[in-house]
Formats: sequence, C-alpha cells, structure tokens
Amino acid sequence: MSRPLSRPSVADAAALALSIDRQRAGSIAVQLGQQLREMILSGRMRRLARLPSSRALAIDLGISRATVVHAYEQLASEGYVEGRHGAGMFVSAALPEQMLQSGISLTRLPARSSRSSVAPSATARARPFQLGAIDPQLFPSNEWARLLQRTWRAPPRSLLLPADPFGWPDLRAAVARHLLEWRGIACEASRIVITSGTADAVELIAQLAFARGTRVLVEDPGYPTIRYVLQRLGVTVVSVPVDGEGLDLSQAPRHRDARGAIVTPSRQFPLGAVLPVARRLSLLEWARQTEATIVEDDFDSEYRYAGTPLPALTSLDAHERAVYVGSFSKVLLPTLRLGFVVLPSRLIATAHDHLRRRGATASLIAQPALAELMASDAYATHIRRTRRVYARRMAVLTAQADRFTGLLSLAPTAAGMHVVADLSPQLSRRYSDQEIAAVLRQAGVLTSPLSDYYTASPPRRALLLGFAGFSEEDITQAARKIRNVLEKVAR
Repeated sequence: MSRPLSRPSVADAAALALSIDRQRAGSIAVQLGQQLREMILSGRMRRLARLPSSRALAIDLGISRATVVHAYEQLASEGYVEGRHGAGMFVSAALPEQMLQSGISLTRLPARSSRSSVAPSATARARPFQLGAIDPQLFPSNEWARLLQRTWRAPPRSLLLPADPFGWPDLRAAVARHLLEWRGIACEASRIVITSGTADAVELIAQLAFARGTRVLVEDPGYPTIRYVLQRLGVTVVSVPVDGEGLDLSQAPRHRDARGAIVTPSRQFPLGAVLPVARRLSLLEWARQTEATIVEDDFDSEYRYAGTPLPALTSLDAHERAVYVGSFSKVLLPTLRLGFVVLPSRLIATAHDHLRRRGATASLIAQPALAELMASDAYATHIRRTRRVYARRMAVLTAQADRFTGLLSLAPTAAGMHVVADLSPQLSRRYSDQEIAAVLRQAGVLTSPLSDYYTASPPRRALLLGFAGFSEEDITQAARKIRNVLEKVAR
C-alpha cells in the first residue's frame, strides 16, 4: 500500500541543497547554520515553512544529530527559526527586520497545486556499469499508479481539450517552485516549456535563438546528441576543450563571433568539473556584450554528495541571456520522457508562435500526475532517498580503487551518477579505451569509452563507470570481474 502524500514543505525541499564541506575551516554546526540562514534570507525557505527534523537532516548530511540541533538552536537564538512543541522547527513568522528587505519575491509564482504526483518504470535490467542507468526499484510505482488513476478515472475537461503547447499549467507551476527551492532560480511558470527531454529542449532553443550558420560553442568532450541536433539544424558547432574547471572562453577560437554556448556548469559531462563562479560570470558577461544565448544543461544537479553546491548559472543571470534546461530522466525514469526549459522573456512570444505551428512533443498523459508529485513532499523525499542510496553506491565503487591498482585509476568525484576511470600507462600504451570497453563488454560488464565523447583526439584514455543503477553487491562483483579481465589483458 502506497504512503499517502503529506503536506508540502518548502523548507524540506530547499534543504536538499544543503551539503557539508569537511575541508572547510570552522565547525560543521556553524557551516550548516550559515547555509540555512542564507536560504531564509534569499526566500528559498519562506516564513512559517517547517524545517526537516534534526534526525532526518543529520542522516541526509552524514553528521551527528547534536550538530544539527546546535545549528537550529543558534538560528532560534538569532530569531530566524522557532520551535513548536510536538511539531518541530519552523522559519519564524516575525523575522528580523533586515530579512524582510532581502528576500526573493514569491508573488510572481503561481499558487502551488493542492494535489500531488510521481513516475513510470523500466523493464529491461541494465548491466554494471552502464552509463545513465538508474535503479527502477527505487521508483515509487504504487504512488505513481494511484496518481495516474486519480487523474484519468475522471479527468477534468481541460485535459480532454487541445493541450497548451507550453505544457500542463500545474506542472509548469510546480517546476517553477522546485527551481526556486532547489536551484535558487526565481521564474514565472509562463517562462517554462515542458519538453520530451534534452534533445527536444536543445532543438527548441536552437530554432528560437540560433539561425542557420550561427556559431555555437559546445564542450569537448560533451554530450554527442547536442552536437547532432545542432548540426542537423544547420548550426555551426565550435568545440571548446574542457579543462579541470570546465569550459574556458579563452580557449574558444573566435568566441566573439559566436552567438551561443551550451554548457554543463554544475557538473561537466562527462568529466565532472564544476564551473567556478568566476568563469560563470565571465560567460554571462560575454553573452551580454555579444547578445549571445547560453544554454545551461543542469542534467543531474540533484546528486551532490559532498561540498557546497554552487548556485545555478541561470540564477546569476541579471540580463536574461541564459536558458535553463532540466530533465526528470535522472531523478525518476528515462522512459518518462519529460523535461523542461526556462526561457528568457525575449523568447516567449517567438516560442508561442513556433509551438503553435509545430505542436507539443511532450505527452500530456503523465504531466498532471507529475505536477501532483512535485506539489507534495513526495518528490523531495524521493530525491533524498535516491541521493542517499547513490552516495553509498559511489562509496562502494570508489572503495574498489585498490582492486584496480595498476589497471585503472578512479578520478575522485563528489557528485553525479558515474565516475571516470583512467587506463593505467601500461594499458593505455597498448590499447585504446574503446578496445578495453569491447573486451569488458564480452565479459558482461558495460562501460563507456571516454573517447566517444570527444570530437578531437582525446588527451586521455578512460572509461566511464555508471554506478547509480546497481546494487552494492552488483558493483562489487562487476569490479572484481573488471580486475580479472584487465589482469589478463595486461599480461
């Protein structure tokens, strides 16, 4: 029997963005209190919103409950939060005066739906370490079935009429709230378009913002589908080498002539670099000066396991040069085929025109149920649960580093759903990463060669190992199999 959806909590959802950096100076309680204080000041935690219980937050962050209690008590003494006997801790109704001057306005956002929702299930079993695989057993199937049935057993008349090409209004409103709470992006639902995924989103943006022949910067290595979509539409793709901090404009040939850039700043795909704030601001300033459009692909930002998350690039954009792209494939299921785009105001009218002629590509069937899921705390609970599970699986995989000594070197990561494993000098002198991946495939282990994601000759030979979709036992067994196979190959 599925658990009924409970009352939504903005603070509970915003708390998903909390993380602890154990390398930072100072106490963890002070660090936690500072992050919570900033969330309240920015409006991401609204007045009267209930905070997560000290026990739940301690488990999420991997710290002691006493540390959380200490942080809460400090915030209470400063007037930011208040306790209610038997009910928990809440953001104060009577905030300090300076906070009333600094919060982000929520009045532009549509009211949250009073109903709730979740997503579908995968059939074929993936094999370790297949890239992009998630664990379908974590998917809340019972709740999803109940929500779909509730929507379609007696559907409202609006669901049976021609659909708004921008998507189901309740889902767009729920996405707007999620972006504010989780990524610090304040936007109206009118700027959000529901898509059928990243490829559809990039195609839509290209048709709105990039004329044929327009030069657009893309990361190298990067997601091949993006290059394919742009080239098919006649856009000139300019590959820019990625370093340890992501895309560097100074390495982009004739970047002043480009009118667009597509980046993955939260976690560069596939190398995992986080674009520092200085580069984000530089990119935004370049876009302002050249009237270019930046596409921020935030494909798996929910899965950060350590360190302090940087704000979304779009949240720093004061001139509306950025377009934000998100997807539900990593959080829920790839088969859901739903994502979204946050358009700048200047593209709204053009988008309405274009979509009226082309029509929507995202199915309406699942959108009302997904809107209900996001409007409840079930969506935040699902993210929290999967993040804990994936963090454990990443730890199990990285603990196999000794097993790979002399064969593979696992690059450290604090986020995402895969790790990069460089071939040892002994292997890379004799074999390409594609050859090693082929040998492992024959042994029943699926890996992705890093070279598949480059347009130029790759500077390193490595494999991408997806860990999210596999049990700890499967990961351990597959790692043992990799060692056995590669020891034979290295002889």
